[in-house]
Order: sequence, then structure tokens, then C-alpha cells
Amino acid sequence: MPDTFASSQPAQQGQRPTTGETEIAVLGVTDQGRVRKNNEDNLAACDLSSEEILAGPFEIRRAVGSWGLLLLVADGMGGQACGELASHMCSDLTPARLLDSVRRRQTANGEEMGSLLAEALESANRSILEASRNQPGCKGMGTTATAVWVRGSSILVAQVGDSRAYLIRSGQMAQLTRDQTFLNYLMDMGAVDAGIEIRDDPRRSILVQALGTSEQLNVVLTRAELQNGDRLLVASDGLYGAVAADRIREITSGNADLETRCRSLVEAANHEGGPDNITLIVADISGLPADNAGPVHVEALSPQV
Repeated sequence: MPDTFASSQPAQQGQRPTTGETEIAVLGVTDQGRVRKNNEDNLAACDLSSEEILAGPFEIRRAVGSWGLLLLVADGMGGQACGELASHMCSDLTPARLLDSVRRRQTANGEEMGSLLAEALESANRSILEASRNQPGCKGMGTTATAVWVRGSSILVAQVGDSRAYLIRSGQMAQLTRDQTFLNYLMDMGAVDAGIEIRDDPRRSILVQALGTSEQLNVVLTRAELQNGDRLLVASDGLYGAVAADRIREITSGNADLETRCRSLVEAANHEGGPDNITLIVADISGLPADNAGPVHVEALSPQV
């Protein structure tokens, strides 16, 4: 995948007026970083109303249709081409499976949307696992997957692994996901003090699940309501593992345009050494009725891993 900020369609300057219909401006970018020999990250977007699937890098500016827009980041593991293959399969197969599912339906409520998105990831999991079994050199390959389904005035988030999704509102940043790592598992078990400094703990990089590594998969689902002016960030750990949360919040909540914010996030990670591939999707929400910017409420739809 090329490491570039090139877009799939030309940018349009300025926000559209508030219409009551959710509108979105999205930029998805990826960068190899300064240490890795190749880029094992992948990203994708899918307009489920127009049936358009875009592989990253991409730029999208449009009204969110009746079925909404899917945004996905996948961070592969398994070494060399195998990690890249796993994340590429995830970013190809997940949107395609979800699109196929919605084609057969007239509508879907929130619970049904969760089931459809989980099934799409589970299907990709089976395909990646089968590919790893059929290619001896790729045994054990896998990938994270964090997908955000923007539909109407709400978002549905599905996570496997440790790629993250955030919602930025009025200068505050809320994490919509929780890293599915061995360290967090130990914290849940009470074996590690949750109050200690964990930034350099190697157990924060050990995943307890990933697509393609097991037939059993627990897709963790959360949802949140959107407000006018909200911003979304979906990112691999190459960003948040290198850049402090306050710096990410500062950049994503700033007044710079979409491309400048994305570029600044990538540059910040590379400034810290760029130890991993850096992939991120930033989205600006507009068109919704003006509202007092209350705090973000994240609703868990399934148990955490």
C-alpha cells in the first residue's frame, strides 16, 4: 500500500450548512513509519448506500445515506508479507460481507446492525484463518480490526485487538474502545494495579485475540450518539503508542483543516521515532441540528474481552 496522502476524489473546502442530515468529511492515511521494513496496516471505507468500497488512502465528503458509512483500520501481524496479507484480507472482506448483508435487508435496528457487523468480521476471521492454514509460511498471521459504522446520528464501533476509535467533542477526547491486551486482562483479574504507569509495560502489546488466529472470536461492540461538530479518529497503535493522548487530542481538536490534522498526527508519531506503521482515519461530522455539547456517553453492547 502506498504511503501517501493522495485522495480518491477532490477536496471541497468548508463545511456545508446544518441541514439535519448527517454529513461527513473523511480522510484516511497510512505511513510506514521509520523502523518497519514494510507496512502491515490497511484501511478501508464503504458507503453502504451507494455500495462504494474504497481502499486507503482515501478522502470522502458526502451526506451519510440511509445505510451509512463504514470506516475500518486493520493492523496486521505475522511478519513481512503475512501480516500485510491478513490486514488486507480484513479490509477487503469485512466491508464486502457487510455490504452483501445490507443488500438483502430493507432496514436494520441498532441490535441488528451489531449482529451484521460482528458477522462480517467473523466471516473475515474464518477466511484469514483458512489462508494461514493453507500457506505454511503465513502460519499464525493475524490482524486487528476496528470498524466504525456511522449511520444517522449514531455510531456503532466493533473492535478485535488494539486498534482504537475515539470521539472528539468540544476539545475533549473519549476513547470508544478498550485495548484487548494481556495487560488489560491482568488488570481485570486484579493481578496488576490499574493505577501504575503502564506505557512501557511490554504486556500492553500482547493481544488476547486477533482476526485469523482462532476459530473463536469475540467482537466487542459499543455505540455512541453524535452531535454536530463531533470528530472521529480510528487509528492503529503506531499512532497512540508513540504519541501522548494529550498531543493527539490537541491535534484532532484543533482548527486546522482535515489534511493538516492527519499530516500532523503522522508527523508527531514519526517525530517520536516512528517505531511502527501509522494508520489513521479522521472524520468530521456536520449537518446535525446544533446542540449543547454534552459529554460523550459510550454504551457497551457486548462484554469486554
